[in-house]
Amino acid sequence: MIEIKGLFKQFNNVQVLKGIDLIVKEGEKVVILGPSGSGKSTLLRCINYLETPTKGEIKINGHSFENGDKKNKEKHIAQLRTEVGMVFQRFNLFHHLNAVDNVMAALVTIKGLSKPEARSIAEANLKKVGMLEKAKNFPSQLSGGQQQRVAIARALAMNPKVMLFDESTSALDPELVGEVLRVIKNLAEEGMTMVMVTHEMKFAKDVADRIVFMDNGIVIEEAPPEIFFNNPTTERANQFLLQESY
Repeated sequence: MIEIKGLFKQFNNVQVLKGIDLIVKEGEKVVILGPSGSGKSTLLRCINYLETPTKGEIKINGHSFENGDKKNKEKHIAQLRTEVGMVFQRFNLFHHLNAVDNVMAALVTIKGLSKPEARSIAEANLKKVGMLEKAKNFPSQLSGGQQQRVAIARALAMNPKVMLFDESTSALDPELVGEVLRVIKNLAEEGMTMVMVTHEMKFAKDVADRIVFMDNGIVIEEAPPEIFFNNPTTERANQFLLQESY
C-alpha cells in the first residue's frame, strides 16, 4: 500500500531524513517510534506530500505523487491525498463550522458531493467515532478529545486507503487520551492500513503489527512489537525503551 525508496528530506542545511526505505502492506498497522527530532513527523508529512521530498520515491497503492502530468501536478497531488487521511497533533477544525459541517466541508469542496450526500457520509463517520450526538456543536463547545474525534471522522469521510496519525493525543489532557486511542484501536481492528507516530508505548504494543524505530533521520530497527519491546537488537533502541514507561 505504501512503498518508500531512498527518501531524503532537507530543510535549509539540515538533513532531516537520510535515506528511508519502508514498505507498509495493505491492512498493516505500523507504529513509528523514536526520540524527538528523529524525523518521524517529517516522514509522515512526506508520505502525503505536505512536505516535498528532497530525493526519493513514495508510492501509494502503486501511484507516485511525482508521476502526474506536470501541468496538472497540483490536481494529481490533491487526488492522491484523498487516498491518505491524516490526523495531526492539533485538531485544525474550522471554528466557524459545527462538527458535521467540518466533516462535510471537504466532501463538498474536493469530492464535489451534494450537501445531502455529504451530510449522510459525515453523520455516519461521526457515529463511528462516537460523536453523532455532538454533530451540531462548534469546536469551542467540545473538549480536546471530542475535537480530535471529529478530526478523525473528517479524515475517514474521504474514504482513504491509508490513515496517518501524527502524535494524535499529544495535545490532549491525560484524561482525554483514552477516548481517542479507543477510536484509533477500533479502526485498526477493522483492518484500516495505518501508520502512526506516538509516544503511547502501551498503545503501540497493543495495536502495532510492526514497530519502526527511527533516530537521527534513519530507520534503526524494525520488528514486531513483542520482539521490539522485549528484546531490541540495537543499543539505541534499548536506551530509548529504558527512558519510556509502558
